[in-house]
Amino acid sequence: MNAVINRASLSQSPRKSFAVLAAALAGALALSAVPAQGAGTPGVSDTEIVLGMQLPQTGPASPGYNKVDDALRAYFDYVNSKGGVNGRKITLVVKDDTYKAGLTVSTASALINKDKVFAMVGSVGTQTHISVIKDINRRGIPDLFVNSGYSGFYTDPKKYPTTFGGLGTYTVEAKILGKYIKENFAKNTVGIVYQTDDFGRNTVEGLATAGVTFTPKKTAATFIAGTQAGGLDAQIQQLKDNNVDVVVVGAVASAFAAAVSSANKIGYKPAKWIVISVGADATTFQTILGARGIPAATSAALLAGTISASHAPSPGEADDEFVKAFKKINDDFNKGPDKRWDNNVLQGMNIGYLTTAALMGAGKDLTRPGIIKWVENNAAKLSSAALSPLGFSAKTHEAFTGFWIGAYDATTVLKPVDATRKVWTTDSGKGPVTELKYTRPAIAADALPKVG
Repeated sequence: MNAVINRASLSQSPRKSFAVLAAALAGALALSAVPAQGAGTPGVSDTEIVLGMQLPQTGPASPGYNKVDDALRAYFDYVNSKGGVNGRKITLVVKDDTYKAGLTVSTASALINKDKVFAMVGSVGTQTHISVIKDINRRGIPDLFVNSGYSGFYTDPKKYPTTFGGLGTYTVEAKILGKYIKENFAKNTVGIVYQTDDFGRNTVEGLATAGVTFTPKKTAATFIAGTQAGGLDAQIQQLKDNNVDVVVVGAVASAFAAAVSSANKIGYKPAKWIVISVGADATTFQTILGARGIPAATSAALLAGTISASHAPSPGEADDEFVKAFKKINDDFNKGPDKRWDNNVLQGMNIGYLTTAALMGAGKDLTRPGIIKWVENNAAKLSSAALSPLGFSAKTHEAFTGFWIGAYDATTVLKPVDATRKVWTTDSGKGPVTELKYTRPAIAADALPKVG
């Protein structure tokens, strides 16, 4: 396989303050700085394109997310089996940052200075990516299809000109879910548990724009990202004590599982759980609860009825043409330790598809400025499994602009809440939520993107 993986845990690095981390990043990355385009484009040869990725492969935030890189690599290996892109094979170098900003700093330095990557692609995590995004952009390194919905990364391309989203923003998704909450749970007491970082705050801001607000320490419970492994008993008890009967979760998948597990333990049964999409993967949910001694049938019952949103088809939609194609590639090319088909694998495949399209579109004379300009100017040519178009332009680097709302059924499949699926769209500002009319382009028979 033309791919590289690093599964070693780096969790023994010492803790540092954010200010020290920022200074360390600037210094570390400067040690062997490569001129903008110098004698050649870093990471590009006549036969190879080297891409870098960071994500938590280990640690409390890793469940589920640690499958994204294996899926991404599987799609690239499939592309390589078809001859690569313009005669070049794609090599993916992956580093484990355990969802800790300090490790993100050091692994970014290694990817840029040691591995000489052409671009970063599909990196996972909002707070971790904050620690490196400025330097990546300062160096002009393409920062493609980041697996974070934090709107602050994408709404001002002058601030981060090389960074492009791989998810719809949390603000857009929260506004759409907020509209649904207002229309369907006006008589309920709605509360939220969220992680106190830009992911969680973005979710709260989007809900507030839709008119759904909370009272701190009463209907709003918080936790520090990475602390959910020990459970969220205190936070869930707070919501129970304040008679919250609809709980919104703005957090990663392991935290949603921890929240439901804590609720189950204290006999708290809210009428409805509503979860931001990146935290609502059924396989991850059942795996984590299974590790806590909860049988699969019980965890499926606990998940049933949970509301979430998605920019893509549900992985359980067996008749969807992208799901069919990506599942086949996953079966044939995924060499990861857990290749079970789920949202994480679908997202990894979709990022691989988008990245391949961008590399194709940028042409044989592949340069960093060239691919950045191409992606910014050709959103309409970058179709994918998503049921929403991409929003990339000179004014915004936001990715998917629409979401549909679903509920998990008894078999853990997310299905539309409407008889006919409706996709809703809005912006990351104060714009209205409206129904989206979009026809997704078909996938080609060979499951390779077409950008001509």
